[in-house]
Amino acid sequence: MNILILANKPPFPAKDGSSLATLNMAKGLAKVGNKVTILAISTPKHQCEPEWIPKEIKDLINIKLIHINTRINPFKGILNLFFSSLPYNIERFSNKNYSIALKDIINSNKFDIIQLEGLYLVTYLLEVQKLTKAPIVYRSHNIEHEIWERISKNEKNWIKTKYFSLLSKRILRMEISISAQVNALVAISQRDEQWFKANDFSKPTISIPMGYTKPELINSTGLANSDICFIGSLDWIPNQEGLYWFLNNVWPRILNECPSVSFHIAGRNTSKSIVERLKKEKSVIFHGEVESATEYLSRYSLLAVPILSGSGMRVKIVEGMMLGNVIVTTSIGLEGISATNREQVIIADEPKDFAEAIIELIRIPALKNSIAKKARIFATDNFDTSALAEKLEAFYKKLI
Repeated sequence: MNILILANKPPFPAKDGSSLATLNMAKGLAKVGNKVTILAISTPKHQCEPEWIPKEIKDLINIKLIHINTRINPFKGILNLFFSSLPYNIERFSNKNYSIALKDIINSNKFDIIQLEGLYLVTYLLEVQKLTKAPIVYRSHNIEHEIWERISKNEKNWIKTKYFSLLSKRILRMEISISAQVNALVAISQRDEQWFKANDFSKPTISIPMGYTKPELINSTGLANSDICFIGSLDWIPNQEGLYWFLNNVWPRILNECPSVSFHIAGRNTSKSIVERLKKEKSVIFHGEVESATEYLSRYSLLAVPILSGSGMRVKIVEGMMLGNVIVTTSIGLEGISATNREQVIIADEPKDFAEAIIELIRIPALKNSIAKKARIFATDNFDTSALAEKLEAFYKKLI
């Protein structure tokens, strides 16, 4: 098959969950014999140039980049608030240069499948429908409106609460209406697939989680280390929110019981105010943006994923499991991943429970090692890219 993937950010460098999800599945589809092209937007926040892309990726996938300035414009944001029904964070990705590139690439090729990665390029669907008869597939990375709905409920500033709530409602309308604009749905989890079905998505659906290749680097030395680590883009509100919750409510309890333990934080796009805050924290080590998440995670045995809002599937949890980390997260953090509490992961929603779970793992190495082993088996069995790509390929063949 000849597959065109439309993405709102470059698949490389794969430094966040959605980029990694796009890249890994594209590579998987290519490796099972499909021709894959990605038409991606390079933005100020997620930049890429053709020469940055490694040869091994170029040999598998044809990646075309369109540079668009998606920076927030306060004036345009106000106009959007009062004179548009579109969510502003989606409207920012609407651009004539991408439309031109989209028309050129579809007119120059015969694609069997058009795969839309996430909601941010939904404004181009009408153009795609006019240009091709190929089935259009919406690959949902999350239930997008849930993210903003949860953020609005946790926000203390009433103006932001109102705005995030409005944003959530606009996105919800788009998510419900997408059924009329596409031919099939690929959801990141069974939970997300069921949400779309419950909201009248009547066309073919399948749930395919984010694929991950079994790493060569395995956490062998990290299991003896009782330090805790965190990794995530720190310009993303759910990551900021979860990290502050952990630092304010969980970390003091852990330090009180285990004073020799350190908390390591890695994060890209970190503001000066966050950096200054982290410098003041006792026994907290900030690493900034790390070159390799795999190498960073392999140093530690415990990975804290304190998520209070957000949606979809946390890629860092799967990666951590593959590497032999023991994951301590919230119920929201584990959404989309069918791991069992205290078997392959630890779930804790209250600060006291979160702290006690980590303290127990530090004090009982046998428990930590047992969960790490089971987690790695679970991740390998459920998130292998090759197997998932074959499953998706079979689904696509039924559409064409």
